[in-house]
Amino acid sequence: MTETETGTTPSPAPIFSADDAIDKLWEQAYQGEVLGETLFAGIAVRLADDEHARKMRVLATLELRTKEAVAPALERAGISTAPDPEMLGLAEALAPDSATKAWEEIMSSLVAVTGQFIPLYERIGVLDPAERETAELLVAHEEALRDFARAELAGDTATSLDPVHALAHMR
Repeated sequence: MTETETGTTPSPAPIFSADDAIDKLWEQAYQGEVLGETLFAGIAVRLADDEHARKMRVLATLELRTKEAVAPALERAGISTAPDPEMLGLAEALAPDSATKAWEEIMSSLVAVTGQFIPLYERIGVLDPAERETAELLVAHEEALRDFARAELAGDTATSLDPVHALAHMR
């Protein structure tokens, strides 16, 4: 049966393994913020719709501030916070094509991606209890991204950014 026949959508493939060491998970989390910041900013400069571009700039700021908020946890663990050139290159490669997609398609992809990152961030909190607060910040930011995208898809565009603005590190 296809997903259309069952009325379900397939779960996204996990982006980490239960066997992954905490250092690898922290690096993946941090570099995901690097990717998101660059990608959202790259999409924003290419969008013709001013309101959509403004929202993408807010998301780029969210990724930047989240990256800055988690950097001390990586530093405590002895993990580099230098942007990975591969992540920057990937974001720069994805931005032009992403900006040509329908807004609804961009929002749907955000919902799917957040579904992959939330479990990663939750796993960090389990493996590194001393950094649970930072892991919870990561989860909260990802949930805010997801909630933003869902609101946009539902046509609630006037208040869609409320979950993002409600985050402590966005005030």
